[in-house]
Amino acid sequence: MKILFLNTWSYHEINNIKTFLKEQSKDTNVFCLQEVGKAAREMYKNIFSNYNEIFNFKDMKGDDDFHEATYIKNDMEIVSNDYLLKEMLNVGTALNTKIKYNNELINICNVHGTPRPKHKDDTKERIKQSQEILSFFQGLDEIKIIGGDFNLDPHTESIEMFEKNGYVNLIKKYKIPTTRNNLAWNKYPNNKQLFADYVFIKPDLNINKFSVPNLNVSDHLPMILDLNV
Repeated sequence: MKILFLNTWSYHEINNIKTFLKEQSKDTNVFCLQEVGKAAREMYKNIFSNYNEIFNFKDMKGDDDFHEATYIKNDMEIVSNDYLLKEMLNVGTALNTKIKYNNELINICNVHGTPRPKHKDDTKERIKQSQEILSFFQGLDEIKIIGGDFNLDPHTESIEMFEKNGYVNLIKKYKIPTTRNNLAWNKYPNNKQLFADYVFIKPDLNINKFSVPNLNVSDHLPMILDLNV
């Protein structure tokens, strides 16, 4: 099973991202995309014509509205969807989709953490955001995969608590040097942030490959997880 996580930057790099997603759709089972508003979803319709779309919108009354979409290959059974953090103020959002694949139940959570304040350090809201996500998964025995744009640095308690709860941080495990690129750094030359995006899994999962290719399709890099499930 191949899963791709990406903050699409509201498709600023329209031609590059269309080409990239179309190419990836040849063998990707699940796409977890953030910053996917109405115009982007219309643009992606042809690319994802053989996928089922689950859309999540959180209205924050301004520029920080959250639009995320999970695309599931239409030969896969969708068991349920859960919309996390929906009623909480000053935090992001998360969309968990439970699918059945090769007789296994798999939870795939598409996360977009709050970008406010503009640094990537802990705040009480960000800590609460991580606590709520972990609490949701605590009672689930099936396979759990949590990923997306957390808007957090690696050293934060908000990230480390996933590891303390038994998850493997694939960004750390694979020594990924950055999840950002020049499209991000050129916007904020005096504030070069290297990390925002993560994928967490339980240690018993069999990974074929995990990669974060250095591509300019967004101001975030895609995270691609290939699992033997």
